[in-house]
Amino acid sequence: MNSSFNAIPLPFPQAFSRRDKKLRTILVPNLSPAFAKISCAIFKRFGFRAIVLPLADATAKALGKKYVHNDICYPAQINIGECIAYIREHNLDPARTAIALAKNCKDCRAGQYAVLARKALDDAGLGAVAIVTVGEDTKKMHPGFSVSWKYALKMLKGLFLIDSLEKMRLSVRPYETVRGETDKVYEKCLDLLAETIEKRPADLYKLLACSVEQFNKIPVDRSVPKPRVFIIGEILMNYHETANNGIVRYLEKNGLEVVLPDFITFFERDVIVNRAAIRKKLVKHPLIESIIASITKAAYDHVARSTEKVMQKFNYTEPKVPIEKLASHIDGMVERTHTVGEGWLIPAEIIEQASHGVRAFIVIQPFGCLPNQVTGKGLIPSLKRKLGDIHIISLDYDADTSMANIENRLQMLVMAIRESYRKGERGEGDEYRISNNE
Repeated sequence: MNSSFNAIPLPFPQAFSRRDKKLRTILVPNLSPAFAKISCAIFKRFGFRAIVLPLADATAKALGKKYVHNDICYPAQINIGECIAYIREHNLDPARTAIALAKNCKDCRAGQYAVLARKALDDAGLGAVAIVTVGEDTKKMHPGFSVSWKYALKMLKGLFLIDSLEKMRLSVRPYETVRGETDKVYEKCLDLLAETIEKRPADLYKLLACSVEQFNKIPVDRSVPKPRVFIIGEILMNYHETANNGIVRYLEKNGLEVVLPDFITFFERDVIVNRAAIRKKLVKHPLIESIIASITKAAYDHVARSTEKVMQKFNYTEPKVPIEKLASHIDGMVERTHTVGEGWLIPAEIIEQASHGVRAFIVIQPFGCLPNQVTGKGLIPSLKRKLGDIHIISLDYDADTSMANIENRLQMLVMAIRESYRKGERGEGDEYRISNNE
C-alpha cells in the first residue's frame, strides 16, 4: 500500500525575512497622508527602507476594484490599489518590494487586509512581493518584521502630533485671507514632523511649538464664525481625500467649518474596551490584561498632557476630549465592548460634538460596511431623539462613487443649515456666515 502523501504547500510562502530588512523597500499606502508619512518615518528610524505612496487616483481605484472583490471593503480596494498601481507605474522588482498594511478589528474585514492583498498581488502577477503588518503575525507572513514597544511609543507621539496639525489646519483654513496659505504651512510642518521622528525624536515637542507659531501667524478673518459640520465614519474614509472625493474641501467651499474626530481616539478606545471586557469576565487572564490596560492608559495620558501643554498656545485651541467621557455618552445605547468597525465611537463623538453646539453631522462609510451601518446609519433615529433638532446624513462610498453621486445630498444638508440660520436656530449669541462658494 502506498502511504506517501503530497506535502501541503505553505499558504503564504513569500514571507518577509530578516534579510529583507535591507533588501526590500516597504511601500506605505494611505490610511491618511499624515499617518502614512509618520509610519514611513518610523520604519526608517528602525532601519527599514520605506516609501510613502501617493493618494489613490483613478488608476489605483480601478486596480483595487479589479483585484479585490467588489463586495469587499472599499478601503481595502483603495490601499491595495495604491500599492499595485505604484509597483506597476515604477516598474519595481517584486522580489525587492514589500507592502505595509494595517491590521485591526479582528472580526472586521480590516483584520484581513493582508490576506486580501496576498490574493490580489498573486492575481496581478506580483507574487514575489512580501507583506508586513503592524498587527500580530498569525499567518507567518513577516517573521523578519515585528513591532516593539519603542515603535508603539513613537507612533503614539506621532498620532497625537498629526492630530494637532490637523486641528490647526481645520480651524484656520476656512478663515484664511490668503487662499492656500494654511495648506502650505500644514505640509511644511508635516514634512518637518516626519523628518524629526526619523532623525531627532527628542525634538518632537519643539517642532510642535514651532508649528503652533506658524499657524498663529496665518492671516485670518474670524469676525463672524461659520457653522460647523462634523464628519465621522470609517477611519480611512474620514481622512483619505481621494477616497471620500474631497468632501472636507467641498464643504469648506460652501461656507462651512469642518470638524474631524481625533485620529488617536480610534486606538485609545481599546483601553475602554479592554476594561469593560475585564469587568464582564470576557478575558482569559484578567489580572495581566488589567495591568496592560493601566500601563497603556498611563502612556496615552502622558503624551496627551505633553501635547496639550504645547497646544495651549494655539490661538483657537480646543482640548482633547477624554476617552472616558466619550464612552459615558453611549452607556445604555451601545455596549462598550462593541468594537467592530468604529463601534461606539460614531454615536459617542456625535453626542460630544452636539454638546458643543454642532448641529450638522455626516456619517461616511464604505458601501456594505455592516459594522458602521449598525452604529452609524442604524443609530441616527436614536441620536435624533436624544439630541433634538440636528441635521445628520449618512453617505456610502464604493469604487464607482463620484462627487456627482453625493453632491445632491450634501447640498441638501447645506440648504438645511442655511434654513436653520434663517430661522435663527443658531445657538444663543452665535452668528454664522454661509456663502455659496467662498
